[in-house]
Amino acid sequence: MVRLDHISKAFAALRAVDDVSLAIRKGAITILTGADGAGKSTVFKILVGLVKKDSGAILLNGEEIGDDYAKITSICGYMPEKFSLYTDLSVEENLNFFAAIQQVPLKRREGLKKRLLERTGMDPFRARRAGALSGGMKQKLALSTILLSSPELIILDEPTTGVDPLSRIEFFAIIEDLKREGKTIVMSTPYLDEAEKGDHIVFIKKGRLLRQDSIADLKKQFPARLFRILPRENIFEAMRRVEATPGLRGQAHMRGKFIRYMQTGPENLGQLIPNLEMVEERPTLEDMYIYYERGQ
Repeated sequence: MVRLDHISKAFAALRAVDDVSLAIRKGAITILTGADGAGKSTVFKILVGLVKKDSGAILLNGEEIGDDYAKITSICGYMPEKFSLYTDLSVEENLNFFAAIQQVPLKRREGLKKRLLERTGMDPFRARRAGALSGGMKQKLALSTILLSSPELIILDEPTTGVDPLSRIEFFAIIEDLKREGKTIVMSTPYLDEAEKGDHIVFIKKGRLLRQDSIADLKKQFPARLFRILPRENIFEAMRRVEATPGLRGQAHMRGKFIRYMQTGPENLGQLIPNLEMVEERPTLEDMYIYYERGQ
């Protein structure tokens, strides 16, 4: 649906986005992930025209948009990282205001507003001021305001940062519903456990692309193996031996009474450490991000 080709952006000496190319696939959930300052928000701001790119191209359905960002903004809803609604207005007043801004016809407005309030569980709070809402409720209200225009493309910049675990689950249930309706969703998150809920993943570090792929293919093709080891001896002594072995430093970490070890070559840590148990685990996206980050 949307493709960014060799996008770059610098702010003085800081290269915030450095030759990034990525694809946002129609009807799928694409996740951008990386540490704070990786460039995720800048990529989104470039995509909707809030920040001017230094070089590169943006293509919509195979055609370059040039400087005509209305081609993107006319079909998308963009939710920025920071809560940007009117805190002194009620939930319903915010919806009414944004419906008017987005020129939602009056005949559709009430029915649409009712469905959004019910879908997000916000109907009982329609009279509450936005500034008095919890973090999770604020994000659900912000999502509702961008859905008023029935966008094809939904762009969410770290929508669950600072939100409690239950609200994160509720928020992603709404995202899954939108995907089933055929919406195209691209979102950023620093939470790699949360990124597991996507279809495609884009790893970014310091403005550069580390890796992108479907999550299923990334896991299928991951070249390293992950083991959980329960050492016979004191775990600190075992870790000291690992750290002193050439080629193994940084490959193993303590997790409670276990050592988690990522095997990237023929070496086997079980031969170095006498153990009571050595179990191979399925790597998570967190393990994969660490692997590809080290490769850089």
